[in-house]
Amino acid sequence: SSSILRHHFRTCTDRAMPEMQLKDGSNMRDIFDLCQKHGLPSLAQGMIEFPPPETLRNLAAKTVMETGVHTYRTRMGEQDYRDSITGLVQKVYGETVQPDNVLAVAGVAGGVTAALFHLRKSRPEANVAIMEPFYTYHSLEVERAFCRPPIVIPVAGSDPLPNWAELRARAERGEVHGVIVTNPLNPSGHVYTREEVDMLLDLSDKTGLFIIFDECYLDMVFNGKSHVSPLIRGINKNVVACRGFSKCMGAQSWRCGYAIGDPETLKGMMQMMDPMFICVNWAQHALGAYFRDHVDDFQAHCKSLNTLLQENWVILRDAFERRFGWKALEPNGTMYGMFRHSEETDIKACELALKAGVGICPGNVFYGDVANPPKRCGWVRIHCGVSREKALAIARALDGVNEQLGGA
Repeated sequence: SSSILRHHFRTCTDRAMPEMQLKDGSNMRDIFDLCQKHGLPSLAQGMIEFPPPETLRNLAAKTVMETGVHTYRTRMGEQDYRDSITGLVQKVYGETVQPDNVLAVAGVAGGVTAALFHLRKSRPEANVAIMEPFYTYHSLEVERAFCRPPIVIPVAGSDPLPNWAELRARAERGEVHGVIVTNPLNPSGHVYTREEVDMLLDLSDKTGLFIIFDECYLDMVFNGKSHVSPLIRGINKNVVACRGFSKCMGAQSWRCGYAIGDPETLKGMMQMMDPMFICVNWAQHALGAYFRDHVDDFQAHCKSLNTLLQENWVILRDAFERRFGWKALEPNGTMYGMFRHSEETDIKACELALKAGVGICPGNVFYGDVANPPKRCGWVRIHCGVSREKALAIARALDGVNEQLGGA
């Protein structure tokens, strides 16, 4: 409530902001932890701050009391879950798939990891690429699967957009055999066009490139844009789409998602993830019932959430631009927004934000070598998955109003 939140506010004049210096190489989680320590709000770590829809939570409460769902689950996923996913993707995304095109996975990250290990099993010599700007854990996932780092495809200019020409050239020369692509794109909010998706599918057909689509933000698309399905040409043995509900429904700890692909590819993925995850947990039954009977509720939830994300972005965008003079990059999807800054390093930009009372994410973590990122890419990122009241409180703090929201 408003009164509870204001209980945690501290006026900037009453309590001087602590001098906070960040170490080179600090990432979003480091900054989040620092904010927790000092009672500051953080927009650094991409953690949606809303619970799953009430209808789904009620189904989960009922499901967890059933006696038959707590033993090991079927390795490919329970039939009710896979059936419900086929209905979901048909109604919401216009995709026609069969249950054997669906694999239950331990969240999107679990699906990406399983796909990478499947590729290593079938092609141990494969080189896997990631595209700047990339989700940081993709680099680590490639390294753990192949025991060597990925090939990083650098951006072509200063804008945070994938360099498709470089990927195409390397794939055609036989230097790259697999790639992870994220659509919509974290951190920039870019939504792939039909031309971009067609190019990737053409490249896979021509070179055998194994493409892992991380579609974690599939349901967060706006500004008149639409998600282009990687299944527009049907099922391809070298194309896997990994999806989940951590962001769109706030079910981050549930670790329950799905992959869509060729049955043989999915079987290979299952064999790789079986000793790691054993099975996807009982929550798949609650999600199965939800998508079987309440797809309309899911769509309404996503529509409401996207409206809030867009409105929060406007509030926060304007406040950051007023305070620091940074230039915003308008997102068309995800829960993030980026700003181009003029500070000496990305960390220095984050220190300015901390001094003003809010944690943000340095853009350099999405570029180069994850273990030794460049000091400056010229961008910082925020997330907008907070309450309206929190977004307004952060904006007021940035505007110098004597009110500051602590924690989380």
